Amino acid sequence: MAQILPSIFGANILSLQDELRFLEEENTEILHVDLMDGTFVNNIAFGPNQIAAMKKASKMTFDVHMMLANPERHIDGVINTGAEMISVHYESTPHVHFILQKIKKAGRKAGVVINPGTPESVLEYLLDDIDYILIMTINPGQPGQTFIEKSLEKIRKTREMIAGRHIQIEVDGGVNLEIAKKVQEAGADLIVVGGALFNDNPKASYQALKSVMH
Repeated sequence: MAQILPSIFGANILSLQDELRFLEEENTEILHVDLMDGTFVNNIAFGPNQIAAMKKASKMTFDVHMMLANPERHIDGVINTGAEMISVHYESTPHVHFILQKIKKAGRKAGVVINPGTPESVLEYLLDDIDYILIMTINPGQPGQTFIEKSLEKIRKTREMIAGRHIQIEVDGGVNLEIAKKVQEAGADLIVVGGALFNDNPKASYQALKSVMH
């Protein structure tokens, strides 16, 4: 059964504490947290200090998605937030393996993120060092985009490439109720949802999303 990972970037910034409380009351296990630097992606979002503050106020597992240039400069700060899952973009550094080793050495789950234009095959020699692969199904850091249908094929190919390894597939970008169902069928284990959850009726939206997971 796939899991829904609410993306806190989609929440109401003026009532973050209430949003965190709501997610905990809904028995959310994993919270997806975007870290954006305005360079690797256009947006700027939660830095290590803000993530650490949210972590202290929550019992959820934190999944930090590092969308920043030169992640090797910032990885120690991200590890120090207490986040249990940390993913780094394959495209953001030539030192992916080094960062993965740091994350693993700290006892956290390590993930690699690939953009829509990056083939899953680039991860072939990293498979023994990762716990999860995050497939971007829109271009990162740009909210409001439409899910890229070709991603379904990429999810299926990634599932084949993983073979018998204990690696989870996470999907992020443009996911709504209908797409959540499709990506789960294609082989996704973890499904990030932002705008389709934090809307006029988040409780009803969350219940509907959870009901299509099986």
